Amino acid sequence: MFGSAALSSLIGARAPRADSHNGPDTKAAIARELNLAAMEGDDERVKRLLEQLLQGGSVRPTDRLQAQVAALEELFYAMRNMAVTDELTGVYNRRGFDWVASRLLRHLCRERRGALLMYVDIDNLKTVNDTAGHAAGDRLLAAASKVLRAACGDSTVIGRIGGDEFAVLVRQSGAENYRLLRQRINTAIADRNAGGPAPALSMSIGVADFDPLRPASVLSLLDQADRAMYAEKFRKVPKVPFESAPAPLALAANAG
Repeated sequence: MFGSAALSSLIGARAPRADSHNGPDTKAAIARELNLAAMEGDDERVKRLLEQLLQGGSVRPTDRLQAQVAALEELFYAMRNMAVTDELTGVYNRRGFDWVASRLLRHLCRERRGALLMYVDIDNLKTVNDTAGHAAGDRLLAAASKVLRAACGDSTVIGRIGGDEFAVLVRQSGAENYRLLRQRINTAIADRNAGGPAPALSMSIGVADFDPLRPASVLSLLDQADRAMYAEKFRKVPKVPFESAPAPLALAANAG
């Protein structure tokens, strides 16, 4: 219910009427056009699109009014969905993740159930952007979201909360559950890298445990998991042997 694939059920969106003249695909397209027209300040196009949305084939005024209200309601949910979704990866954006994850934590508190929050950083994305181009970096980000969704399941809340950072909230807790989840993520990464285009995908991940008996906010859990992620990333950095390190004082003396 709380995964990115189930936003419509979370916010109460309903299925369109079977006899609607504007199907869900059409209304989603109109929502995108309205959003673009509004950002561009094109008032005439906004009016034209609203007229298109509200056109109804019903003869009776009461039926026409009901159809128009239903169309506006579906438009509202479509635009709300756009507002909380990251366009590139299809997962929640930062606003959407904070909103849905906070709802889930309140729900888990009532049920006295724990959770794991993972902070995920895509390794070397800046290097990929600088050397292979931003299109390659975008493909890597899209691949990361697919890996996380495949490994973690539809009931997981996944968000892209920064340029190369994702957050994942899973309704389970404990070191053993995290170990199994990490194994699934590693397997999904290996499968992607074996059959996918270069550059290879690599992730650094930190985790924080949510205890319903000692509730913590999404922001607090993100901070804990972020620090754990940086600790893992630091462990990946090759260590330079002491003997091979340059001696600044000796170099300075020789230069003098």
